[in-house]
Amino acid sequence: MRNPSVKPEQFWDALQDKCKEVGGEWEGITDKVWAFGPQRAGGCLLIDARKPKTLTSLKRRLERAKSNDNNVGTEKAIRDFDNHIEAGFQLATFQGPLAAEPVEGLAYFVEDVDIDQELLEKEIQHNRMAQVTGSVIAVVRDACRNGLLDWSPRLMLAMYSCDIQASTNVLGKVYGVVAKRRGRIVAEEMKEGTSFFTVSALLPVVESFGFADDIRKRTSGAASPQLIFSGYEMLDLDPFWVPTTEEELEDLGEKSDRANVAKVYMDGVRGRKGLFVDRKIVEFAEKQRTLKR
Repeated sequence: MRNPSVKPEQFWDALQDKCKEVGGEWEGITDKVWAFGPQRAGGCLLIDARKPKTLTSLKRRLERAKSNDNNVGTEKAIRDFDNHIEAGFQLATFQGPLAAEPVEGLAYFVEDVDIDQELLEKEIQHNRMAQVTGSVIAVVRDACRNGLLDWSPRLMLAMYSCDIQASTNVLGKVYGVVAKRRGRIVAEEMKEGTSFFTVSALLPVVESFGFADDIRKRTSGAASPQLIFSGYEMLDLDPFWVPTTEEELEDLGEKSDRANVAKVYMDGVRGRKGLFVDRKIVEFAEKQRTLKR
């Protein structure tokens, strides 16, 4: 959808082929796709898993708009609520629950929506539909975020592709600097006729600040890195993990001797954005004292 040269028919056919290839519950899901998010073109799906009578399909809406069929009839209220549900989904995927960053690679299924017609008519009579609309959007947004938190989400790290030219004398130091910055070596190749190696590595962007100066300092200028943005990679660590089993408590202690890297990254982003950070400032209040001048 981001490529303007792709026609809608080609997109839906390609998506249907992919769903058939995966199989299972994804086969035939294209007719139930409600919306894409965030910004209506991201990597998240809102799936309408309700009964066929109230099914909302993006594919059918596009076909209806193409044929100029705008007759809503008695389903106007339901379709209005459908728009509010979609708006809540867009908000939830645009700012995820971990670091208020866009969400990637998730599908949300709406299984049922129950509308009380009597209460709805009362709200319309009292001109309170604006409050109802805001409440529906907020409820859907919070439901999507809580659903994501229940599934143990992971952070996506922006990564640099790093090419380093170094001699054999400083190769070990280069490896040490990359490992210290939580990067990993992808490839290593020796140039023919020389004693120089070209090392390819992947490095998190968050750990790259001062990397070039650090590697030159450690190698006395014998190694020079080149950083190019390569995309995003999942950090397979639970940011909310704490020791719970007997073995974990015995090895790591109640507070965990090792810092949770995912939580450090998440708290750093949340702190810069002014969001709430779950951090203990005073651990033992009875042992704290204030010295007077």
